[in-house]
Amino acid sequence: MLSQKFIEEHWARITLTSFLLLPFALLFSFILKVRRFCFTIGIFKQYNSKCKIISVGNLVVGGTGKTPFTILLAKYLKSSKESTSGGKGNSVAVSHRGYKGKFENMVKLISDENSAYDCAKDAGDEPFMLAKNLPGIPVIVGKNRTKAIKYLEKKFSPDYIILDDSFQHLKVKHNLDFLLFNAKNPIGNGFVMPAGMLREPKSVIKFCDFIVFNNCSEDFVIPEWIKKYEKPIFQTEYEIENFINYQTDETEDISYFKNKKIYLISGIGNPESFENSIKNSGIDFSHHFIFPDHYHFRYENDIRPIIRKGVKEKIDTILTTEKDFMKMQNFPLYEINFYYAKLNIKIIPMYRKKEFEELINKHLQH
Repeated sequence: MLSQKFIEEHWARITLTSFLLLPFALLFSFILKVRRFCFTIGIFKQYNSKCKIISVGNLVVGGTGKTPFTILLAKYLKSSKESTSGGKGNSVAVSHRGYKGKFENMVKLISDENSAYDCAKDAGDEPFMLAKNLPGIPVIVGKNRTKAIKYLEKKFSPDYIILDDSFQHLKVKHNLDFLLFNAKNPIGNGFVMPAGMLREPKSVIKFCDFIVFNNCSEDFVIPEWIKKYEKPIFQTEYEIENFINYQTDETEDISYFKNKKIYLISGIGNPESFENSIKNSGIDFSHHFIFPDHYHFRYENDIRPIIRKGVKEKIDTILTTEKDFMKMQNFPLYEINFYYAKLNIKIIPMYRKKEFEELINKHLQH
C-alpha cells in the first residue's frame, strides 16, 4: 500500500526531474499538435455518427471525476424533455474504454435498457459503476470507440452517446466536448508528459465547448489562465448521499458514523477528494490507506492486513468509495463493518444548474 507521504515525495522527485525531461515533452507536444491539426483539416478521417456524440474528457493524467460527471450528464439527458422523441425524454447510451478491464480489447455491451449484465463486474471499476448507476441506459466498453458507436447505433439508435474519457480520441467526430479539471491541482506543473501531467498542451483547451472544475471548495477561484479561452466554465462539488453496507446493502446516513473510530481505503485518481468529502460531512478518521488509481485489490495481501490492524486498534468501521467497492465486493469482509460512500456530484452554485442545462440544449440543437 502507498502512504500519503510516499505519494508526496514521489511527486516531488518528478518535479525535480521535470526540466531534464522537458526536451522529450516538447517533442511529444509537437507530435500531439500535428496529430490534432491533421484531424481538424481532414487529413486523418473521423467517423461521423448519426447520433449526437458527447465527449467527457480531461487534459491531465489521473482522476478528474469523469465517471461521476458522465453519470450526472447521462441522467440529465435521459430526463430532459428537450428531445425529438415526443417529449418522453432522450434515448442515451454510454461508451467507456474499459481501462484494465476484461473487455478493453473488444467491444462488449455490459448493460441494456433493462438491466446490467452479469459480465459488467469484469468490465473494470468505472464501467461497472456506470452500469449500476444508470438503469435504463445501455453501457458498452472497448477502446475501439468507432466499433462501439456503430454497435450502439445498430442495436439502440440512441439520440445521444456519451464517450467517457475521450477528449484525445479524435477518430470519432464530437458534437459536444466537456473538458474536466480537478480544482485542487488543474494542470500540475503545466508540462506535457513525461515532464508533467498533461496529455496534451494547454492550447487544445480552445477545442472544447465546456470547462468543468470538479471537487471545488467554497474558496475556489477560477484560474486567470483559463479565462482567456472564453469557454463556459462551471464548477461542481461532491456530496455524500449516504453509506451502504457491504454485507447487507443497508444504508446509513452520515450521523451514524460520527464519533466512531474509522479507517478509509481508496484506490482512486484523487484520494484527497475522498478525504475532503468525508471531512466535509463531519466524519473523523484515524488513517487513510491510499492505493494507486485502478488498483486491483488482493484480499490477502492488501485488505486483510488492514482489517487485522483495525481489529487490533478497535476500529468501528472502514469506509471506502463506490468505485473501490466494485473491486472488493466479493471479499469476505466480516470482521469489521465495511461501508462505501454513495456520492453525488452537483453543479455549484445551485442557481447555475439551469444555465448549465440550457447551454447543453442550445449546443445540441445545432
